[in-house]
Amino acid sequence: MTRAILILGAALRADGRPGPALIRRARHGAALWQRAPAALVVASGAAGEAEAIAAICRAAGVPEARIVLEREARNTAQNIAFSAPLLAAHGVTGVTLVTDYYHLPRARLLARRAGLAVAPAAPRHGVGRPLRHLWTLLREAAAYLAALLGLSGRRRP
Repeated sequence: MTRAILILGAALRADGRPGPALIRRARHGAALWQRAPAALVVASGAAGEAEAIAAICRAAGVPEARIVLEREARNTAQNIAFSAPLLAAHGVTGVTLVTDYYHLPRARLLARRAGLAVAPAAPRHGVGRPLRHLWTLLREAAAYLAALLGLSGRRRP
């Protein structure tokens, strides 16, 4: 079974630079690759996110030939839906899923529904601003419920 490290994107800053979540995820994915250099690294995210992840991974020693870009996903459901065919094309059936800990339950649920065997891998980080962190946890709880009910990734008309 071929394995891959699937790194989910996060928004870039207004000036186009990677934000802390994207940097954290990309560095963690690159560190995981160092322990499993036969794995592919799939960088997923639109609006420059995939390219930013790839640049961070290359700077950490991941060869260009081991990186696959998924450049269209604008949300978690799309990260998984658009990455799954790329993974299948490379014979990948299992992924190490890299995203922040609060995001992992929903991303893992969606990946399993897409037929992927998932090993979760969240980078370590502090809470930062407590109120913002609480908001993030509440938002993710609601998003997880939506995913569980099959409403994830839908847009209002």
